[in-house]
Amino acid sequence: MPLETQNTVRHDNPARQAGAPAEEGDHVVMQPIELFRDCYQIHEEKTLRRLCELAEVRRLKKGEIFLYFGEVQTHIALQTNGILRGYYTDVDGTDHTDCFSFRCGNAAMPPCGLTEPSPINLMALTPCELVTLPLPETLELIRQSPELFQVYSKLLTEALRLHNGIKNALCNYTAKQKYEWFLQEYPGLIFDVNNRYIASFLHMTPEPLSRLRTATRKRIEG
Repeated sequence: MPLETQNTVRHDNPARQAGAPAEEGDHVVMQPIELFRDCYQIHEEKTLRRLCELAEVRRLKKGEIFLYFGEVQTHIALQTNGILRGYYTDVDGTDHTDCFSFRCGNAAMPPCGLTEPSPINLMALTPCELVTLPLPETLELIRQSPELFQVYSKLLTEALRLHNGIKNALCNYTAKQKYEWFLQEYPGLIFDVNNRYIASFLHMTPEPLSRLRTATRKRIEG
């Protein structure tokens, strides 16, 4: 799929719910250097300049799959807005939600090694934008820059923390506890994502999740 190259990155208005799709006027224009400097706290001038030279912006439409099961990634993808869903399909053709991504700065990448085939599909649930960096050149830059290596290590650590948190919640929590955990870990997504996708992610059936979501909506509105 072709990549769209732009010299700006747009962010949703901070007043909006995290991950919520935004209209054109709701975006705050941000230069790529601000993403690297303000979100990742990279301040080495040489590193920032090289990152901006490598960076491209890919704009995804709702429902677009940007990485398929079995595909080997060629770029590091950094999310700037929108909601992404990772999922896989079983032998019966039923898809199962593996993960969601919605925070600015998330590494929108599959849970596998950089040179391994992806075990999931990655799809945009809303219009999304990603900053992409070519894998070989970026890995070389990580080796050269101690500051960028620290950022890379932090992203890996955060991914491991999230994975362990998900595993603990799904294995040990009741349905209500899993729902409350989801509200805390994925703020704003409960009303923006299809009920079936969330139920699949939480290993629940849609019916009890729907009841819990209705109760939450009434509590918010009442």
